[in-house]
Amino acid sequence: MAKNVKYSRIFKELGARYRKLRLKRKMVQEDVIDHGFSVRHYQQLEAGRPHSLITLFRVAEMYKTDVAQILKGLV
Repeated sequence: MAKNVKYSRIFKELGARYRKLRLKRKMVQEDVIDHGFSVRHYQQLEAGRPHSLITLFRVAEMYKTDVAQILKGLV
């Protein structure tokens, strides 16, 4: 499998996990504004757009969870 295809799959799965965390907390996408994200940027994250480790840490902080928990079983 080509690297970019593998990475694309990982970011798609991260986006799905972010969405699941948001819905579990009964949040709508507009609620992420209170945590320093623009709605558009967050929509892109949930859609699987590649992003930095800093963003991953910010998402984990927003949902009060560990980065390790978000990444568990991903790779």
